[in-house]
Amino acid sequence: MDIWRVIADRKIREAMEEGALDPSLRMAHRLLKNNGFAPAWIEEGKDLDRDIAGLQAGRDRYEPGEFRKRAAELNRRIRAFNLKVPVESAQKQLVKE
Repeated sequence: MDIWRVIADRKIREAMEEGALDPSLRMAHRLLKNNGFAPAWIEEGKDLDRDIAGLQAGRDRYEPGEFRKRAAELNRRIRAFNLKVPVESAQKQLVKE
């Protein structure tokens, strides 16, 4: 392994442990928010919230098999989303089939 890569990795790891990289991330998120944008995972979370609420509100409209099929598809999306989010508190609960 290249010595410069080892040094760079160590410096990055030290900066992360000290929280030196957090201010730039906060600034980036603030700029996005101030200009009407959000990180992709936040937008995806909003879409999931809307779809979860819609499925649960219309639970009585679907045949049991159809509801289970839609819930299973939504749960696949939720599992994929939960793997992407940077903080555990942002994870979504699965829909009960």
